[in-house]
Amino acid sequence: MNTRSHVLELTVTPVQVEGVIKALFHTILLHRTTGKYSYANPSSGTFSVGTVGVEDVDCTSFDFTYVRCASEELDEWLGDKIKGFTSSLCQQGGTNSGKISLEFFERKKARWLLPPEVVNWEVWHLHLVIIEPSSDQGWHNHTMQLANSLPESILYICEVMNRPEYMPQNPTYENLPNIYDTRFTTIQPYLHNVTYELTGESMAGAVRKLFRNTFAY
Repeated sequence: MNTRSHVLELTVTPVQVEGVIKALFHTILLHRTTGKYSYANPSSGTFSVGTVGVEDVDCTSFDFTYVRCASEELDEWLGDKIKGFTSSLCQQGGTNSGKISLEFFERKKARWLLPPEVVNWEVWHLHLVIIEPSSDQGWHNHTMQLANSLPESILYICEVMNRPEYMPQNPTYENLPNIYDTRFTTIQPYLHNVTYELTGESMAGAVRKLFRNTFAY
């Protein structure tokens, strides 16, 4: 099975990093979440599906509102996962960039005595470039850019979600934990994880620093 990969790229200021990641990843998770499965008779394989509550969230560091699952547990989990990336990226200084990824996977039965095989079936990569405008005009230009690029990314996510692509099959009662994350009280997202890496300064930033250092003497 081939893993589907999608790439989103945005330019943000340090105070906008967490809000942008949450806006995009919560949008993805909303479309990759179901209500809790309730098996009346586990052996029969029949079940009912609960509802997924939703709520609007207003971003505090920029003017944008998005919709997420009404689950404080999920929001806390995501906040914990992105905390390290956010703090590390914003502490580097200068023009830096990093990649944070939301991965969906399933566990497949392996051969006798071997642990289940973890197989990614969809991955969303979010590349962020950090800037700190030094003038009012720079802040204005960045604000206008983000006001266009973030909604475009949300629309792209919604477009992808409507495609008839591979999704894990509804599991039996015994196989439920191999497809869905059952730790949450009211919702049931597909199994997922967040990973990240920092890529340091962009090439343009490195060149600018070289010129500054050259002419500083």
